[in-house]
Amino acid sequence: MADGKTFFVVGILLLVAASLYSNRRSVGLIKLHRAITGERGCAPLRKSLGNVTLHYFASRGRAEVVRLALEEAEIPYTETGFTKDTWPAAKQEGLKSGLYPFGLVPAIVTEGGDRIPDSQAILRFIARASNMDCECEDSTMCDVFARSTEDFRKQRSTLVYDPDFTPEKRLEYLTTGKAKQWMGYFEKLAPSADNKPNDNSHAYFVGDHITWIDILIFDLLDDHVALSQMDGLEKVNILADFPRLRAFHSGFSRRPNIAAYLHSDRRLPYTIPYSEKLKSKE
Repeated sequence: MADGKTFFVVGILLLVAASLYSNRRSVGLIKLHRAITGERGCAPLRKSLGNVTLHYFASRGRAEVVRLALEEAEIPYTETGFTKDTWPAAKQEGLKSGLYPFGLVPAIVTEGGDRIPDSQAILRFIARASNMDCECEDSTMCDVFARSTEDFRKQRSTLVYDPDFTPEKRLEYLTTGKAKQWMGYFEKLAPSADNKPNDNSHAYFVGDHITWIDILIFDLLDDHVALSQMDGLEKVNILADFPRLRAFHSGFSRRPNIAAYLHSDRRLPYTIPYSEKLKSKE
């Protein structure tokens, strides 16, 4: 028969477990849980995703942030690589099956049968499965950053999806327009440029470990760097006036898995909707 000490120990363990999984977890118990399990993030997903199928076009676009997350987490994946010819039929099939509930991609299907649409929802899902989710105490700030990247991206989309897009409009956007304005907003919230001067890593936007927010912001910055360095158009050093963002972008791009992807033939070339139209004017 168990003695009093055994009941006491069991009682303490049950109390700790109840505290860990209630909505009133203390910081100390959260740290204890992390130390015991090695899990990071507010809602870790305790399963392997297996091989992931990424449904998107043969371009970077909205799926690039998903690719970055899969590469960082070393999750194997294959792609559908839709074209203008194959997408209409695929879209109808996706609507019918529920994989594309809003008729949009990206979407993913995991080996276990998970079906997730929307780039940010996919990113958060991958983050939960790979210790890249935000901690509970940082969740509100992560939401703020996520929504703000969407607001910034809308400014970029207004430019590149304009049928009357011109080199002059691009140059204005990058040098004196909305890109400059929004880079300034993010610069104020970016981690210190000299936080890890001798580290091949980078400082993080939220918390003390890489999260999906870092991937989201890197993708946004890298997209603008690519836009500013397009062949055949005047090049702009878009991050020149933003030392914190420049340090973050540089440091993140040196993460081993990210660097390997960025320099591989797996990465698709950068394009914008009317790039061929611009080339025709050269």
